[in-house]
Amino acid sequence: MCYHSKQTKDAQTIQRRFKKKILNLDLFEVSNHFNGFAKPITPVILNNDMDHINMVQWGFPVSWQPAPLLNAKIETLDVLRTFKEYTTNRCLVIVDGFYDWRHEGKNKIKYEVGFGGALFCLAGIFKIENNTTYYTIVTTEAQGIMREIHNSKCRMPIAFNSDEKMNDWLRNVPVEPDWDFVAEII
Repeated sequence: MCYHSKQTKDAQTIQRRFKKKILNLDLFEVSNHFNGFAKPITPVILNNDMDHINMVQWGFPVSWQPAPLLNAKIETLDVLRTFKEYTTNRCLVIVDGFYDWRHEGKNKIKYEVGFGGALFCLAGIFKIENNTTYYTIVTTEAQGIMREIHNSKCRMPIAFNSDEKMNDWLRNVPVEPDWDFVAEII
């Protein structure tokens, strides 16, 4: 699953790349490592405001557990009560990498995964609760190099590095993820 990401580009670079203004710029920060369990606020494009980049909190709060839900499986989005009313609330989480671990016996080997340092987006869904917007990253069965890296549960975040695929996701059009990742041990 995807619980760790990075976004190291400055606000101007992100705004130029996506041709959108970042709202609440005072909440914007770069980080070599966003840990989803810390509930970070990261740059996200919401399909109810596709003209801007919003700063949104990672993790769906749920009443039945203390920790927010950081990921949602694409295969069960429309059947689990936690997510099914939000399946059309699509968003794009702007990153330039994410982290995952390969399990070898009792050892875990950390990888940085992305598209060679370029900005890309992870598919997500969002909800608004008590005037706060939250997102969770949507995952799918691991493909390509991610089958080797995430070898315990064989999952990966749905990622897009083309504008066409990003726009399709936001418009609720079925779209295949990009998975020609570059990965390196760190």
